[in-house]
Amino acid sequence: MEVVMQTIYPTSLTPNQYAEQEYHKQVKAPINCPNCQRAHTLGALAYYERYITTATVLVLLIWVRRFLCRHCRISVSCLPEFAQPYRPVNTPTVEEGFNGQVTAQVARRSELIGCYWDRFETHLPLLLREVGNAFGPLPLQPTAKDFWHQLIEACGDLGSATRQLIDQFHTCLFGTYRCHQRRQPLQAA
Repeated sequence: MEVVMQTIYPTSLTPNQYAEQEYHKQVKAPINCPNCQRAHTLGALAYYERYITTATVLVLLIWVRRFLCRHCRISVSCLPEFAQPYRPVNTPTVEEGFNGQVTAQVARRSELIGCYWDRFETHLPLLLREVGNAFGPLPLQPTAKDFWHQLIEACGDLGSATRQLIDQFHTCLFGTYRCHQRRQPLQAA
């Protein structure tokens, strides 16, 4: 059984630029393994396909880079910052929708963005137990809107917020997924 972890790879590229430049081939391994924290142990492994929405096409196929830790044998995928875990709508469009902006992208994806907000509200109690006041003091009974504004103010944007939630707290806005949890090293067969 292969154990996979996911991390968010910082990039200023749009999904279109990432695909056009075949940027997945340029993604560098994180310095430290997100599982065992050892430095310089990740080696190139493979790529996997992922679909993401863009401003110019309905859905774009991108490739996500994967690495394998030579120490703990965990596979690590580096999801570009413009993509949310397990969500096809790109990060900037989700952020615009959550901020109440009415753009062509948000209008096209409004039903999905509404579902994302519902999932965020459902996950909020567990999320707040995980992060506490790490992003600043919250009201006694914070709403999803309260936490959203605090998170974006503290992190700057949703891409950075997602990276911090995953790296520091092993969760994201929409759920606590297995791929964000640390694992025991695989045993040699």
